[in-house]
Amino acid sequence: MRNPSRRALELNEAYWWSNWAQVAWSGSSGYLLTSESFREIFFNRVCILNCRGVNAMVAWAKGRLTAHNTVSAITVFDSCTNAARGLRTSGYRPTDTMTVLLSTGPLRTARLAQVAISERPAPDRWIHAYLEAFYGDQGLTPHVTPIVARLQELNAVTLLEATVGDETAGVLAIFRTEGLAGVYCVGTVPKHRRQGVAASLLSKAEAIAEAEGRHLFLQSLASDGTLRYYLERGFRVLYSKKLMSKEN
Repeated sequence: MRNPSRRALELNEAYWWSNWAQVAWSGSSGYLLTSESFREIFFNRVCILNCRGVNAMVAWAKGRLTAHNTVSAITVFDSCTNAARGLRTSGYRPTDTMTVLLSTGPLRTARLAQVAISERPAPDRWIHAYLEAFYGDQGLTPHVTPIVARLQELNAVTLLEATVGDETAGVLAIFRTEGLAGVYCVGTVPKHRRQGVAASLLSKAEAIAEAEGRHLFLQSLASDGTLRYYLERGFRVLYSKKLMSKEN
């Protein structure tokens, strides 16, 4: 299969996170993601879909981000060098790097016998493991519970749960758009890390994508330190984008 277009990959991300936060579009140039529940800048940022009109997008979104009492944050493709230079001149500084990777399948990993994978997890188990993996506490349970309830009603979504014994050890979400299977929320409960949990989840996701004739892809944040892990398992880099921010 030919590589999917960058725009198709970016729209898969936009539609996925629209289940978690509010999305306001500015034509075809990009969109603004905001959330009252999730306060980190990942959920409160401008997402540029091309290299033109960045200044107009930033001006359009700034007041909305200020109203949410968050910093001004923007993701811009690394290939948009002039736009990134202009943002730096305006006081924006790189905060993180998001790398988009495509599975070359089959993944160089194997599901381990002690890790079982379920495609129909109990929502409370999935939520508990997700929050434990990403936040270390259950404080966001009231906010995540209705989101997961909606996701489980969508044919485009498959939530995976990895169990070790009778304990939920990790989670993963698959979100489908035409020809694509985006992987999100890959998390392992701290006590079960380094036991092959994530590898088993990814292997199952790859099998689902292959059976459906879809490209499997995901994003890796530099701050998570996962890029090497994915490269070693057969993913390859398609492109990257900078997350830049400044105080309002």
